[in-house]
Amino acid sequence: MYLEIAYLILFLLSFLIFFKLVKDSNFSKIFKAGKTNSIIVASVLVSIIGSFLFTSSIIKFVEVVISLVK
Repeated sequence: MYLEIAYLILFLLSFLIFFKLVKDSNFSKIFKAGKTNSIIVASVLVSIIGSFLFTSSIIKFVEVVISLVK
């Protein structure tokens, strides 16, 4: 139960961080001018994917450490 709550909190925090990083980068230079909707959708998808990978790896690491300690 605690790992699920930690996963949700960590995912939301990392999503905000990844979204800020993508927004502050030159990510929009990949797209043609005027493709605002595509830039927004791609930014959100990249942020979700990055957050998922980051959060999953942290939670998996914690699970392994907990299983080794027991």
